[in-house]
Amino acid sequence: MKSKFLTKVLKLTAIAALFPAISYAAEKPQIALLMKTLSNEYFISMKQGAEETAKQKDVDLIIQVAEKEDSTEQLIGLVENMIAKKVDAIIVTPNDSIAFIPAFQKAEKAGIPIIDLDVRLDADAAKAAGLNFNYVGVDNFNGGYLAAKNLAEKLGGKGNVAIVEGIPGVDNGEQRKGGALKAFAEYPNIKIVASQSANWETEQALNVTTNMLTANPNINGIFAANDNMAVGVVTAVENAGFGGKVLITGYDGIPLAIEYVKQGKMQNTIDQLPKKQVAIAIEHALKQIHKEPIPAVYYVDPVVVDKNESKNY
Repeated sequence: MKSKFLTKVLKLTAIAALFPAISYAAEKPQIALLMKTLSNEYFISMKQGAEETAKQKDVDLIIQVAEKEDSTEQLIGLVENMIAKKVDAIIVTPNDSIAFIPAFQKAEKAGIPIIDLDVRLDADAAKAAGLNFNYVGVDNFNGGYLAAKNLAEKLGGKGNVAIVEGIPGVDNGEQRKGGALKAFAEYPNIKIVASQSANWETEQALNVTTNMLTANPNINGIFAANDNMAVGVVTAVENAGFGGKVLITGYDGIPLAIEYVKQGKMQNTIDQLPKKQVAIAIEHALKQIHKEPIPAVYYVDPVVVDKNESKNY
């Protein structure tokens, strides 16, 4: 009798010993999403999309945000903190295309998958550093081209245009500007009369555009590399008495920009589908956690939201 009882106890003890392992295996994968800002509605939408996807995928999601969009050292520090925390994967929206390469290398060395989201690392600098990275986002060159092409067509292929640039040296801003330059170059009768950075900020864009219009009152169109700046451009144009006379493009598809397109204050904006971007980034992170292959580059097709397309929003 004692022998049977002892056998049962030993069996139960053996089963109980399995529980910690079973519990550990059932833990949710922990993924960190590190963002450069939440002062832009585009990134607010991305955060919402991340939370929705994490709930669907049963992911333990950590979201941390830098104080300002250009707080590079702080954002790099957040990446390094997550490496030290030993999360299962990291997704980051860099605010500098070169400065983050060492942080990506540290994650790689620690065996932690890291996804580059929205702002692509500099491909040449990464190659020189021996870094292979995975990117999810929009082809910003193509997006800039599409926005400027739409503007040029609306101008009838002629006129004076200006460019309000993003932060100099940051890949997404440079690519959008490059795409716009290509589009404008396709029209011999379109002349670029001014091009200046407003560092993604509304107030700076207002001041930059005011100065551009003072120096070039014959401007017919303005390409702004994001919607935050486009909002400042709209204000400057209206303050100068040129409302309805200067066509303005933006980039990001934030609600206010789309409303401005509907009202005729802007010619277009580019919807980058931030919720879709971050959903794919989380899916790719999960695949990497499970040692499954993912593409080095995944482009989400942008949508040109002009007056006609804005009816769908």
